[in-house]
Amino acid sequence: MARLQTGFFLILLTSIGFSQEYDNVEADVDQSINDKISSSFFDWKSRLHTGVSSSFFVDFITSPLSYIDIVYTDPGNVKRIEEGAVQTTYSSFYTVGFVPRYNLFEMENNLALAVSAPIAIGFGNAMPASESVNGGSGFGNFQLPIFLNVFYGAESTYDAKDQIGFNVGYGVEFNKIGLLGFSSSPQNENMNKSWIMPAFTAGAQFYRGLSPMEVNVKFGYGEIKNQRVDENGYPLINGKRVTRASSIKLSVIYYF
Repeated sequence: MARLQTGFFLILLTSIGFSQEYDNVEADVDQSINDKISSSFFDWKSRLHTGVSSSFFVDFITSPLSYIDIVYTDPGNVKRIEEGAVQTTYSSFYTVGFVPRYNLFEMENNLALAVSAPIAIGFGNAMPASESVNGGSGFGNFQLPIFLNVFYGAESTYDAKDQIGFNVGYGVEFNKIGLLGFSSSPQNENMNKSWIMPAFTAGAQFYRGLSPMEVNVKFGYGEIKNQRVDENGYPLINGKRVTRASSIKLSVIYYF
C-alpha cells in the first residue's frame, strides 16, 4: 500500500510539472504574438499609410512681412523710391488634401516614427493683412508640409490593436496663396510670393465603426518682424506694428 501511495504521489507531481511547463509555453506564444515583428524598411505595403483630409473654414494663412518699391515723381520730374509694406492674409472656406505617411521605424505594434507630407489645396480668398499694408489678391492656396512624426496607439502601424491614439510632429511647410490672381497690377506677383516656414502638428486617431480617422491641428510660424512704414512707405503713426507669418488649420483625416 505504501508503494502504491508513493507511486501515485510521484505521478501527481509529474503531471503538475508538465502542466506548468505547458502553461509557460502558452505564455511565451502569447508574448511572441504581442511582440512587433519588424518588416523590411522597403516593405512599403506594410509601412505606407494614406488618407484624405478635409477642412471647413478653419484654415488661415498669413504671409511674411516684406516690402516693394513704390516710385513717386516729385516736382521737377524727380523720381523718388520708397519701400511700401506688404503682407497678405488668406482664409479658406474648404480645403482638401492627400495625406501620405511612411513609417521609418516601427518600435512596437502601437509605436512608430514616421515621415509625412500632407499636401493640401484650399478654396478661399487672399487680401491685405491690415489697413497699413499692401497685399496680394487672388483665389485658392497650395500647401505642402513635411513632418517627422511620432505615432502612438490606433493607426500607428497596421498591427496596432488600440482603439485610440495620438501623434505629434515637427517640420517645415511650403505655402503659396492666391493661386489664381485677378489683379491687373504688375506688382501683384511681387506681393504674392511663396515661402517656407517651420510648423508643427498634433492629432488624435480613433475608429468610427471599422474605419480609422484622425482630428488634426497644424500650426506654422515665421520670424517676428517690426513694421515701421505703411503701404505707401511713410512712417506708421503708432510707431510700429509687430507681425509674423503664420498658419493654422483644423482638419479631419480619413485613412484608407
